[in-house]
Amino acid sequence: MGKDEEIKEEVSNKMALKLLKLLFFSLIRLRFYMPGIPEIKVHELNELIEANQSPLLIDLQDKNDFYVTEKAYFKQGHIPNAKLIPGFRLPDNIKNLSSFREKEIVTICPGGGLSLVGAEFLIKAGFKHVKSLRGGMKKWHKKGYPTTKVETDNDLIYFTEKKLEVPVAKQASEEGYSGEIHKTLDARNLSCPIPVLKSKKEIVKLDVGQILEILTTDLGSKRDIPAWANMTGQELISLEEKSPEVFRFIVKRLK
Repeated sequence: MGKDEEIKEEVSNKMALKLLKLLFFSLIRLRFYMPGIPEIKVHELNELIEANQSPLLIDLQDKNDFYVTEKAYFKQGHIPNAKLIPGFRLPDNIKNLSSFREKEIVTICPGGGLSLVGAEFLIKAGFKHVKSLRGGMKKWHKKGYPTTKVETDNDLIYFTEKKLEVPVAKQASEEGYSGEIHKTLDARNLSCPIPVLKSKKEIVKLDVGQILEILTTDLGSKRDIPAWANMTGQELISLEEKSPEVFRFIVKRLK
C-alpha cells in the first residue's frame, strides 16, 4: 500500500469513528434526555457572550466546584458573570428570580444533566425562555472557552453560607437502609449526566410512596442526585458509600 492510500485509509477510519461516536451519543440522547427541554450548544453561548448578548447564566454547581476549591469534584470553574445557585437551592430562589421570567436564561452544571432538570423546573415555574447548556462545563472547558474561579460580590443571586451545604441524608442505620425497595437502578460505570437523567426517568415509574435504590460510581452523583431529589420534590432517605467507589442512594417518591 502506497503512502497516499495509507493517508486515505487513516482519514476514512477517523471519519468512520467520528460517525460512530455521533450515532452513539444521538442514541444516548434519544433514550435518556428529556424531550421538550431546549438546549444551547457551548459555541452558541460563547458567541452570545462575545457579542455582549449574554443571557442570565445560572450555574447549578456547588460552591466548591464553582470556585475550584480544595474540595472541588470538578476543576472547570465557572463562566465569567455566571450566577451561582447550587442546584439543591434552586427551589428556594424562585421568588428572587421573578424579575427574570421574561428574560433569556441558561442553566449550567458540570455535565449537562442537572441543568436539564433545572431548566425543566424553571419552565414549569413559569419562566418563558430557558435553555440548558448542552455538555455543561465539561464541554465548555474542553473547547477552551473562558472560565474563572475568582470570587466576586456579583456571583450570587441568593443564598446564605448556612444554606450552601448539601442537605445531609437521613442515616437509617450503621449498616445502611434496610427497608423495602421497590426498584433498583444500577447506574454504576455511567458518567454524568446519565445517572441523574436515568434516576428522573425511573422514579416516575413508581407509585407515590415507593422506594427507588440508585447505585452509582460517578463522583458527581453525590451532588447531582440530592439536588435532583430536592428540586423535584422527592425525599432522599439515605446516601451511603458502600465502598470508596460505589454510592447508594435511597429515594422515596413523594409526587
